[in-house]
Amino acid sequence: MRHRSADIVRFFCALAATLLGCTAWAATDSERIDALEKQVGQIEASRPAPADLGLPLHGFLDVRAGYQGNGGPRGFGVGNLDFYLTPKIGDRIKGLVELVFEVDSATGEISADLERAQIGYVFSDAATVWAGRFHSPWGYWNTAFHHGAQIQTSITRPQFLEFEDHGGIIPAHTVGLWATGVLPVPAGKITYDAFGGNAARIDLDSPGGTPGSGQLNPNTAAATNNRGAAGFNLGYIFPGPAEGLKVGVHGYISTVNDNAVPQNSTRVRFAGGYFAYLDNDWEIMGEYYGFSNVDQSGTSGTHKSSAGYLQVGYIVERWTPYIRGEKTSLDQTDAFFAQQAQGGSYERAVAGVRYDLDPRAALKLEVNHTRFTDRIVSSFSEVQAQWAIRF
Repeated sequence: MRHRSADIVRFFCALAATLLGCTAWAATDSERIDALEKQVGQIEASRPAPADLGLPLHGFLDVRAGYQGNGGPRGFGVGNLDFYLTPKIGDRIKGLVELVFEVDSATGEISADLERAQIGYVFSDAATVWAGRFHSPWGYWNTAFHHGAQIQTSITRPQFLEFEDHGGIIPAHTVGLWATGVLPVPAGKITYDAFGGNAARIDLDSPGGTPGSGQLNPNTAAATNNRGAAGFNLGYIFPGPAEGLKVGVHGYISTVNDNAVPQNSTRVRFAGGYFAYLDNDWEIMGEYYGFSNVDQSGTSGTHKSSAGYLQVGYIVERWTPYIRGEKTSLDQTDAFFAQQAQGGSYERAVAGVRYDLDPRAALKLEVNHTRFTDRIVSSFSEVQAQWAIRF
């Protein structure tokens, strides 16, 4: 029996050695550790890979109703469906993509626009460099408010600061390089933007087509006229009692051609200033642009023009009533303005109210009266309502 019991023990010992990768009692500490590491590695290898949750998708949507007194669009309509992504690769590299689906107010057709597509490298708070298509960083409004309607207090943007495909008369987008940052100083902060890229062009309704039918095109694919654009924005953010106030100066220079016959070429230059006060329930902002454009294809010389707006709003719990005044004085002998469909001078008064149903949803009601002061002297009034959300 003693021999049989020993045989049984040896049998189970051998079996354990086969299954566990050890040599029973005779196994060394090193061998046992090796076997354990092997088992742990096999268990880890058999586990499923962590799920890739992808990149969060955010967006904006708005619907509108309106009445325009000059026979313009009336009734209900869908505004923009705006998707944006903010990919981040490591601690330094980031991106921003904004894809907007728009409904043409005249035809009802839906089109997709890649409004922003930019890749950035962050050196520090004092310096980030972007490359791609971005919002031209002049003034305040164009970088503070993008294509999502919920983010801005009013329904409309100042008309002369509209995006190119909505009648804006200054290139709202630039395709190129942009350096930006914030520099702390003993009192307050300095902000800066320096950018350069492709010069825009003016596309008439057809090559050599109707004068005054043009629309700005930011030349996303390449600079079709082999010309460039450059600009800057320098701002100061106040500390202490004036906290919430930012003032700044900006400038821009470019050469813009059109497809008229013969072609017009204009050296577009503007400089000006802006301010924004966003504190103590106030929202006050204004911008000024002084143009000194030079005719490079003829003999008409230098043309002076100006544009500006002032908007004031005050927050009362969920309500924000606001008013805005806009005015442009655009030289119609300047081909840059004369060839654009919305390049005429105008004055506009706007009044409205915003009600926040939720931090991500707002109802707005707005009325405006617009008076055109050159080309054809006329005026019209408009009433609009909007429901805008972000998600």
